[in-house]
Amino acid sequence: MSRITRALVVPVVLAASLVAGGHATAAPTVRTFESDPVGQVPPACTTPSGAAAALVSSARGYQSARSLRLDDPSTTKITKVACAQPAQQGAELSFTAYPAALPNGFLVDLLGHQTGVAGVQTVFHLAVDGTGRVRWYDGVNWTQVAPAGTVPKADWTSFDVRVPSDQSAAHVYVGGRYVGDGGPVGVRALADITGYQFSSDGTPTSGDDVYLDDVGFGPAVNTPPPGGTAPFGIAPPVTVDQSPTPMQMPNAAVIEPHGTGRRVLLAYPAHGDDNTTTGTRYAHSDDMGRTWTVDQAANPMPDAASYNLTRLRDGDVLAVAYHTYMVAGSGDLKAEVDSSVSHDGGATWTARTGVMTAPTAMRPISTQTDRPGYSQGGYALVHPVVEDAGGTLYQSGYGFYAADTKYRQIVLKSTDGGVNWTVAATVAVNPDLTTAAGYEGFCEGALERVADGSLLIVMRIGSYLPMYVSRSTDDGATWSAATPLVAAGQNVVSVYPSLSLLPGGSLVLMVGRPGLALLSSPDGSGHTWTRPVEADYQNSANGVLLPTGPDSMLVFGDRGANWSHPTPSPYSIWSRMVTVSVSARGDDPPEPPDVGGSAPHAPRGLGSEGSLRS
Repeated sequence: MSRITRALVVPVVLAASLVAGGHATAAPTVRTFESDPVGQVPPACTTPSGAAAALVSSARGYQSARSLRLDDPSTTKITKVACAQPAQQGAELSFTAYPAALPNGFLVDLLGHQTGVAGVQTVFHLAVDGTGRVRWYDGVNWTQVAPAGTVPKADWTSFDVRVPSDQSAAHVYVGGRYVGDGGPVGVRALADITGYQFSSDGTPTSGDDVYLDDVGFGPAVNTPPPGGTAPFGIAPPVTVDQSPTPMQMPNAAVIEPHGTGRRVLLAYPAHGDDNTTTGTRYAHSDDMGRTWTVDQAANPMPDAASYNLTRLRDGDVLAVAYHTYMVAGSGDLKAEVDSSVSHDGGATWTARTGVMTAPTAMRPISTQTDRPGYSQGGYALVHPVVEDAGGTLYQSGYGFYAADTKYRQIVLKSTDGGVNWTVAATVAVNPDLTTAAGYEGFCEGALERVADGSLLIVMRIGSYLPMYVSRSTDDGATWSAATPLVAAGQNVVSVYPSLSLLPGGSLVLMVGRPGLALLSSPDGSGHTWTRPVEADYQNSANGVLLPTGPDSMLVFGDRGANWSHPTPSPYSIWSRMVTVSVSARGDDPPEPPDVGGSAPHAPRGLGSEGSLRS
């Protein structure tokens, strides 16, 4: 484990003033270091345990004689300084930096408290690497904020890191220009921010040498950055349900007529992320997500590991189980598929058990099982079905044929209302696609009939790895070669996509990890995409979007999963109302919508499935 990672998982040892309560009310203060002793740690700052000291230097300054120098000549210690501030909600940290040498990079941290976690932690963790790229760390991995060359060497560059008072994100400005956002470390809500920290980056090798000047720290800046979340308007989250035990990865949602209005139905797993436990929760909203009611009595599959929901053309609601189970004596060519159907808007359900038939023998997707006496089937079924005008249903699945060493993405079809399924085609399989760590194969494919009439599928290949996309123009019989999904000139990463064509014409994609990000395809067919926009940072990265009107949708997520560190407390499920700019298509950024909305009924309620894998 690198020293950077270790520094994040243990409390930072700082002066007592960092943990003092209260709120900052003073105007921003700026440290010029001009009156600080050369060769000493700046007053009211400390050197964290195990680190080398950052010292005031007279070698150079920004329009002055002195600055704070991060000089790292060691292959065993990082050079680091931590400066205490009164506790406050949100903060602005500004400074100028002169990277004299940058073989590795330098780190910029905001310190504070996570709810329910003792001691001061790194709550926002940013880095400038040796190429001048800016990145942020979510507690597991690094994600780019701005590309290589953003921060030049051997020159003074201004930085401004603005965390609004809701502490949901850090807006980053470099050279007076907004360059992007980073999220907090981990999934716990932040209680406060209590200081800042600078350090060199990594060892070996040594050699980072960075001068810092005009360091300012003050109250939160609550104005949104230029461009904000355009083309999306994202409302604050509304809590659906919460519990001290796992509930996570909301996986299925539809809208049904109810009385004189509409009812949103939502399902989500209520167990850990493994293949041996089961249980789902079920909730509804009669006011488009303003308020929620847990309704276990109407849950179609309370004992399933998970399931998908789709509103069919005839008004029926179809639930299809995530797990399948091998049929004994079938030579592993068949697996049971549990489903349930409602003819009355989800009030009552009829359970069915059908069979998926494969063209060649499968092997269980897991050696574990949640159904004693049955082995898992070769494929897990994810996301809602796509229905054509003739009633044929198409279902995304991923797993293994007997000889597969990496996941295979398939599409199944049903002509009997989702009881029985056959494999229509393999979309993508390639055990040798990449040597990148964490490559899993093609999986978690989100399937949609898009504006040009083709079937489009977006697939995961691994955590923090690029998404891949494939297209069929013959109703799923054959598929184009899978290629990386690119938006705004960069690969889109990483897990559990959710895809829907809105009635207004926008094709919207949500992807997870880090956080949950939204993209729009203005052509409605996925040939071009807008830049990813974070809808929420602190979650398991598994969620679902549900169209509610021509250019509006509900987005569902959680507050982390049982593998998160630290684990959520409490576990909870949330919803947000999101609008898409009709021009995106992209005129002026939309205002955050009212959480209720009153858009017309969408033609197809969209649901999706939590992957039950981290």
